[in-house]
Amino acid sequence: MLYRFPPSPSAIDDSFLASTTEVFAKLKQESSAGKRTVMLTEHTLIFVLRGVKLLHFAHETVRVSPGEVFLLRKGIYVMAEYIEEGLDYEAMMLFLPGALLRKMISQGRSSITLPDDRCLIFPATAMVNVFKEGFRQYFSQRPLHMETLMPLKQQEILWLLLSGPQGRMVQAFIQSAVRAEPTDIDHVLREYLLQPVSIAELAALANCSLAKFKRDFQQRYKCAPRQWINQQRLQHARMLLQNTSKQVAEIAMDCGFESTSYFIRIYKTCYGHTPAQERAKITID
Repeated sequence: MLYRFPPSPSAIDDSFLASTTEVFAKLKQESSAGKRTVMLTEHTLIFVLRGVKLLHFAHETVRVSPGEVFLLRKGIYVMAEYIEEGLDYEAMMLFLPGALLRKMISQGRSSITLPDDRCLIFPATAMVNVFKEGFRQYFSQRPLHMETLMPLKQQEILWLLLSGPQGRMVQAFIQSAVRAEPTDIDHVLREYLLQPVSIAELAALANCSLAKFKRDFQQRYKCAPRQWINQQRLQHARMLLQNTSKQVAEIAMDCGFESTSYFIRIYKTCYGHTPAQERAKITID
């Protein structure tokens, strides 16, 4: 399952701070360790309050502890929590819209190039810790005029980060996060082909409009995005059916299909038989 943060305002619960039109922050609390795939639809600032946040990349695992600032670009990540015995995990996620970030930085380019611009981790200053402690109170004492106050709090923490010892790195991170240049479609597809994302979400991950994404995709692959993506996913699913013992529902999920019935239906349309019949044919052969 792919968890999306922030969700639409209509899908929020008491763990979020939100107005009727915008989601600003989430308080994440866990009593047991877990691992999940998360799609951040906004750039996000994370403060770990208790426990350790683990972010899994292809070749490394990044650890974030209390007392650190964690900036993370929008995208899809595998996340987990480490919880010490007798403690609960707790973290705050502050969502930072691209429009706000663009207002916060100068037009000039930073002279710093980050080794990995997907995330940035550094020690919190005393003033940032004061902000963090104060912001935590909003989850237990919901303020009035949320839609007015929260954008001011977002700006406050960004100014504190830009004014601190790591300010130039924060500026470089923000400028990279809000760059206007579209991301190469091939790169986006390699990263997210087997994730259950919509075409609109792929366009957002590629930093371009839905119309431009569809137009560029058609020019490059000579077919509509959904048609090509389903074809690639079905080919991968067929390979898994032929070479693993995974259940059909598990294969559907591994190939980016959130609905098993939909996966079975289009698999039969493509290959002339269901996934179960595919596997039975291999057994007979």
